[in-house]
Amino acid sequence: MHVIGALMAVAAGLNPTFPDALGPQARLSAPLPMMAAQVVPAVGATRSRRGVAIPAAALPAVAGVLAFVSGFYDGGYAAELTAGQRVYQIALVSAHLAVAVVAALRLAGLLRRPARS
Repeated sequence: MHVIGALMAVAAGLNPTFPDALGPQARLSAPLPMMAAQVVPAVGATRSRRGVAIPAAALPAVAGVLAFVSGFYDGGYAAELTAGQRVYQIALVSAHLAVAVVAALRLAGLLRRPARS
């Protein structure tokens, strides 16, 4: 979704270049550090080792909420967007929140399961 959103932003002139569309002024994608903060831990959260999975599940749960909240502070939600761009932005933010919910559920499941001795 981020790559498609970045391409849409460049094509619409929201960002001058593709790297800009994946930077702090991204409107239809997330900055690269935020993407890494979601993807890398999400992979770790799928592991069977609790020592890896527990902290890895906590990170995307927090990152998804931060991605949502950051739009209020970086001007992303106040940006002039077409109706189609706004719908895409809402879908992207909803996907971030969905990942956060899935990660939080995984974390809760891991914490309820007794540790193996």
